[in-house]
Amino acid sequence: MTRTAISILLVVCLVLSGCASLGGNTEQTPDQTHTTSAATSTAAATTSADTATTTAATTTAATSTPTTTATTTTTGGTTTTATEAWSEPTPPNTPLQNKMESEERDRIESVSFVDKTEASGGGYSDFDLRITADTQMENIDPADHGDVVGEPYFLVYIGGSLDNGSRFSYTNGTLGARSNVSQEKSGEYTIDVHPKAFEKANVEDGEVEIMVLLMDRDSDWDDIYAVRTVTVEYSSGS
Repeated sequence: MTRTAISILLVVCLVLSGCASLGGNTEQTPDQTHTTSAATSTAAATTSADTATTTAATTTAATSTPTTTATTTTTGGTTTTATEAWSEPTPPNTPLQNKMESEERDRIESVSFVDKTEASGGGYSDFDLRITADTQMENIDPADHGDVVGEPYFLVYIGGSLDNGSRFSYTNGTLGARSNVSQEKSGEYTIDVHPKAFEKANVEDGEVEIMVLLMDRDSDWDDIYAVRTVTVEYSSGS
C-alpha cells in the first residue's frame, strides 16, 4: 500500500508540472504580439515621415515656378509698351483765336527733350517733350459759355509754323501729339512724341522744328495762349 501511494503521488506531481509548463508558454504570446505591433508602427511612422518630406520638397519646387513666369510676363509687358500703336491726335476746333496779345507774360517757360533714343547714324529716333508752363486759366472764358474756367491743353506740331491773320490764326505742319493738362502756376508736363508721327509728317533726317502750343478748348473755336518752337536733330534710324 505504501508503494502504491508513493507511485500515485509521483504521477500527480508529473501531471502538475506539465500543466505549469503549458501555462507559462501561453503567457509569452501577448509580449511577442506587442513587440511585433510596435515594430510595425515604427516602420509606418518612418514611412509617413518620408512621405511628408517628399511632399514638402515637391511643394517648394512648385512654388518657385510663378516667379519665373512673372519675370517673363514683365519683360513681355515692357516690349509691348515700347511698340504701342500710335493714332492721330484730335485736332483743335478751328479757326483758332490768338489770345497771346492779351497776355502779360509768356506762359511757356521752357521746352526740352527727354527720354531720348539715339539713332545709330546720329540724331534721335524717339523722344519726349518736357514742358514747363503756367497753365492757370481761372477767368478767361466769357460768362455766357456757362463756365469762366478754361480747359488747357498742349498741341505739338512736327515741322510746324503759325500764320496769324487779322482775327484768326492757322497752323502748318503735322499734328503729332495732344495732351490735356491740369492748371498749375508753374507746372511740368511730359508729352510723348511717337516715331509714327514723324513718319506721318514725312520729314527727312536732319533738323526738324517742333512747335508747341498752349491752348484753351472752347465750343466754337479754340484759343492760343502761348507758342514755343524748338529744333531737334531727327533720324529715322533706317
